[in-house]
Amino acid sequence: MAPCYWDTSALLALLLPEAGGARARQLAVQRGGLPGYTSFFTFVEMEAAYARRLAEGSLTAETMARLRLHAQKIESALGVVWPDPEVLSDARRLVPELGLRPADALQLASARRVAESDPGAVFASLDERLNEAAQAAGLALPW
Repeated sequence: MAPCYWDTSALLALLLPEAGGARARQLAVQRGGLPGYTSFFTFVEMEAAYARRLAEGSLTAETMARLRLHAQKIESALGVVWPDPEVLSDARRLVPELGLRPADALQLASARRVAESDPGAVFASLDERLNEAAQAAGLALPW
């Protein structure tokens, strides 16, 4: 089975009650767990999501500690794509080309790097706008 590139939104849905969480969990089960890849930036974005939820009161410090432990397991199960000059250049091009936020451009550039080495790779995100951009950037979606 081709690898899956996991965007932050799909990984967060595995940990938190998120819309689309069932789709992300089903995808993980179909793939026998979490084989695949994500960006070096994903876990920074996840920390930002935890902090937002903590500030708004929908997450407790105790729950956040458990989430971080689960996130560490996820991180160790995935290959992390680190930026090199080509990934950064691709991300810079994607910002104006597809009207992306910098973080989303980094995710897509990282996913495109994975797809270069495995053309069957799919891009898992629960962000519909990002999914549209991923398809425009030549990436396949699992759903």
